[in-house]
Amino acid sequence: MAHLSHRKFSILEAGSPRYVLSRKKAIGKSIYLGVAVSYECEGQIEWACSSYDGTEFESHEDTFVTDPSSTGPEQLEKLNNIIIQTVRDFATSHNYRIQGVCIGCDEKTAKIVAADPALKCPIRSMCTRFWFDLDAAPCTYTLRGLSLTEEAASAARKVYDWFTPQFPGSIPRIAVDPETNEVLVDMDGHCHMLDLEHFEQTTDKPTWDKLLQLSEQCKQRKLKIIFFNSTPQGGGVALMRHATIRLMRLLGVDCRWFVAKPNPDVFVITKRKFHNVFQGVTQDEQYRLLQEDKDLWVEWCEQNFANYWGQGKGVVDTADVIIMDDPQVSAIIPHIRKLNPTARIIYRSHIEIRGDLAGIQGSMQYDLWDFLWSGFISKTDLFISHPVAGFIPPRVPHAKVALMPAATDELDGLNKKMSASDLEYYRRVFNRCAEDQGSPGISGDRPYVIQIARFDPAKGIPDVIEAYRAFREQLTARGLEEDQQPQLVLCGHGSIDDPDGTVVYDEIIQLLNQPEYRPHANDICVVRLPASDQLLCAVLRGSFCALQLSHREGFEVKVTESLAKYKPVIAYRSGGIPLQIEDGKTGILVERGNTRGVADALTRLYTDTAYYQDFINELRTKEQDSKRQQFFTPFQSVNWLYLATELAYKGNDEAVATNQPAVADIEGTYMGNGEVRQWNAKYVREYWQNSA
Repeated sequence: MAHLSHRKFSILEAGSPRYVLSRKKAIGKSIYLGVAVSYECEGQIEWACSSYDGTEFESHEDTFVTDPSSTGPEQLEKLNNIIIQTVRDFATSHNYRIQGVCIGCDEKTAKIVAADPALKCPIRSMCTRFWFDLDAAPCTYTLRGLSLTEEAASAARKVYDWFTPQFPGSIPRIAVDPETNEVLVDMDGHCHMLDLEHFEQTTDKPTWDKLLQLSEQCKQRKLKIIFFNSTPQGGGVALMRHATIRLMRLLGVDCRWFVAKPNPDVFVITKRKFHNVFQGVTQDEQYRLLQEDKDLWVEWCEQNFANYWGQGKGVVDTADVIIMDDPQVSAIIPHIRKLNPTARIIYRSHIEIRGDLAGIQGSMQYDLWDFLWSGFISKTDLFISHPVAGFIPPRVPHAKVALMPAATDELDGLNKKMSASDLEYYRRVFNRCAEDQGSPGISGDRPYVIQIARFDPAKGIPDVIEAYRAFREQLTARGLEEDQQPQLVLCGHGSIDDPDGTVVYDEIIQLLNQPEYRPHANDICVVRLPASDQLLCAVLRGSFCALQLSHREGFEVKVTESLAKYKPVIAYRSGGIPLQIEDGKTGILVERGNTRGVADALTRLYTDTAYYQDFINELRTKEQDSKRQQFFTPFQSVNWLYLATELAYKGNDEAVATNQPAVADIEGTYMGNGEVRQWNAKYVREYWQNSA
């Protein structure tokens, strides 16, 4: 090991001219950090950091002298504290923003780490500290070099390559295996943000114990679970799958996720003629599914199956349990049945399907559902719906229906806790996006109301603007000056399988130019944000309260995320939202279309401090924290693992699989042990929670 020269990062003194100048910058300069550590010298640990901005390096080297009286974990904690504090001081004094960190390791350590995703080790411990303490996405990589400084510089270049061009607050680029279109979550494990202990700390003991028990069953039986959907990024399904795969990897469960190769022409069909029609947001006959639409969609699904998931690909042919997320790729179901007859198939319906319209013969919804159900979805073993009766379409026997709400992750970028400096940084980032799009930004000294949602015709964005107009009129009537009145923030991510985003965004901009809204347009921030989870987290955490005025909704995770941040939510009684909000306790429910009622609720929340504080106090109670458990990743993962262990044939009597009846011939679901279960549209949790 080359001798360390003990170079130090240049840390500016507070009050120095350069320090003061750096404070005036609108947004901190993005840098990327490499870290290398050597444990070779007895009695001391040598370490080096290198920062890189794409042009210049700045390095730091130091030695940590170990204390024989301290335990290994205590030594590691001290070392991590020193490294984190050194990096924080360096970044803060220069107004740098560390976007990503690569922590290098040797080949031996890399093999050990790769073999056991749940293994606790110094590298992983340091990774999680960077994630929680500095809001920097942490990665690991095998390094070689003549010195620690060279290794640290190599790590900095590597993480720079992984991240750029990216947006502040992003995780590294989403990697997809070109051979199978498998989503390699967290760069196939190179990005390590969390350990199992972090999930355990946020989960009640009965649920956690059940999770460990079921994961052990899966591992002992060597079960293989796979998910299918249309896109790896954008929308609630993708967010849930990233979190699910992350936790399953830590648990050691063989769980994988595959997506289709994008086709914009097909996405127009699946969004406007599937999704929008099912939700009833359009009755225009131009969106009725035509035979040419069916042919194109089926051909696309079959091509994806043949090219990526079919015979010999090691995907469908080796799977035990397969979950289909929504109808986008459901045309592959008959091919799954043919290739792997013993695979158990679950269809997971995430969107609101207007059961009333789907029951009217001759309606667009009826014809669409008849096509998808009779040809494809009816061949699955179990239908999972959001827990709303009206979401279960006709012809789906309730004996084959189980219920499960959507979930979010308490520890990922969308929900993790943030420091005041993080919140201010992301406010400035948001304002830069707003400026680029010609929108007002968020003021640093005024409260704001927020709705986070895709720019989608079902999200009720025109209602939000009208309710805000009425709210502002009420505040003016009460004598509040304009600079004392809240702003409105409308923002969200896009998705590659959603062609409506630009159309709806343009419609909202035009709406703000109407005479009735023009007086308040300078206080309404309308921004389409790039893929940055922490950016959404920060602007939601900085809000006064949240709105969710969706006209049609499945189970809105943004409501869960708002409540988890102790933000009262005013929402329409749409879809699954009333199951998420306790009216008058954690939020306020208003009938769909009643914008005046929304304005009244906003006015009271804003002007009656005691009333507002009652909501905050309730949201912070242990009872509410406990109720929200079912909407987070560990609880959701228990649901999936329970279904996998109950449905899979592997590990049961082989005769059970060979005697499997046709799906259409049984009333209920043929279980892995040969019994027939009638689910009767009950929550999945009801089947495992009692034993937990």
